[in-house]
Amino acid sequence: MWISERMAKSQQTQQMQTGTSTLNDKGKVEAVSTGAERNIKMFAPYGYCFSLPKGMEIMLANGDGQQSAVGVLMEVNDIEAGEIKITSLSGAYIHLKNDGSVVINGLEINRNGVVADDI
Repeated sequence: MWISERMAKSQQTQQMQTGTSTLNDKGKVEAVSTGAERNIKMFAPYGYCFSLPKGMEIMLANGDGQQSAVGVLMEVNDIEAGEIKITSLSGAYIHLKNDGSVVINGLEINRNGVVADDI
């Protein structure tokens, strides 16, 4: 029993913390959390690629002695459970809706590929 307790105390746990992005220049991401974090690795689901804007709140994890960003704080205000919305800083967006339709910058295409205005 005392061996397992001692081992548990000696093991380092992965620390999660939030921070604010301060720089993204040619893939070099920096943020401020409990200190200044430099050369942060960015992680996203497969197929997604983004350039992190300055001032975003991000979740940082300490892995292999280096801070890695595992996501940004989302603003969910106009999508239903199960939907996906991809938005750029300029406001351009793609919204995959539960009914099978896709909305691209306000243009709705139904699940059969017909533009909503053409129906």
